[in-house]
Amino acid sequence: MDTDYQESIKEAALIVREALPLANKYNLPANPIIYAVLYEYILGQNLELKASVDELFTTGNPIDAEHIASLYKTHILDNDEQAIIKARLTLLGLLASTQESLSKVGKDSQSFSHNLNNAANELKNGGDLSKATNVIGDLIHETAQMEKSSQTLQNELTKSNDDLAKLQTEFNRVRQESMIDPLTGIKNRRAFDNALTECCEQAKVDQEPLCLLLIDIDHFKQVNDTHGHIIGDAVLKYVAELLNKTVRGADILARYGGEEFVVVLPNTPMEGAERVADNICNIVRNQAINKRKVGDDVWRITVSVGVALFHHTETNEEFVSRADTALYHAKESGRNRVCTHTVK
Repeated sequence: MDTDYQESIKEAALIVREALPLANKYNLPANPIIYAVLYEYILGQNLELKASVDELFTTGNPIDAEHIASLYKTHILDNDEQAIIKARLTLLGLLASTQESLSKVGKDSQSFSHNLNNAANELKNGGDLSKATNVIGDLIHETAQMEKSSQTLQNELTKSNDDLAKLQTEFNRVRQESMIDPLTGIKNRRAFDNALTECCEQAKVDQEPLCLLLIDIDHFKQVNDTHGHIIGDAVLKYVAELLNKTVRGADILARYGGEEFVVVLPNTPMEGAERVADNICNIVRNQAINKRKVGDDVWRITVSVGVALFHHTETNEEFVSRADTALYHAKESGRNRVCTHTVK
């Protein structure tokens, strides 16, 4: 479900102030996943999520982070960006809460200063001992109030600092996970797009060669149709493992989509990229894909690979498109082979 988050900082802070007691009530950890679910629950726009959370709260059974994470995966995870947005809103809410405490102490401080001036004026004007005693009593009371207000701020700042530290850690983890393909454990399409942009820019600056491999598992649909999607997923994971063992530390492997993988080869000329592609084809075709490895006897699979060398005047999209064209030629030429594409 896509949700348009347009709440102001003040509105976000109010929502977070409702979310915090809920998290504390059920002893849930302070992390973006928990707050994302509670935030959207209180916001009330995601009706399916709200109904699920209401049902969870009314059962009376213990609720833990795993329950909330399950709701997150079911009702929110379809758009990774939402995790980032909600984490930011949570941070803004905490900041707004802290700013409010600072503002309150500021007002108390002004009142304290005003009362001190009044007390000083009364003492300057003279008076009996009773009047002086009253002034001292008032000062003791005002000082105690100011001390209490300052302590409240200190407690608020300490708690906010702890919450922010936890949120920062979890935010970084969620952001990192949003760049990983959940099935294969390698980088996903988003991570590839980011990495390719960086590599292309660096190649232009350094005037170094950069190559791209686009890899497709041959006849993968037949694997799914014959053995089922569970075995098909196991094959994807196994191929990803093989590719991961093949690439170098500086190379970037990612799942491009479906049964396609991509490898970015920095500082690699076309000849070197072809050798890597041939090596990948050989390693995959020589593997016996059996029950021990994937849960069923698929026997052998092959891959086709398209290779392109980056031209420093082309866009990322043109670069990928040429690798895709090379892959198409490899498939049309009989599969289980490597084809290249160079700029004419």
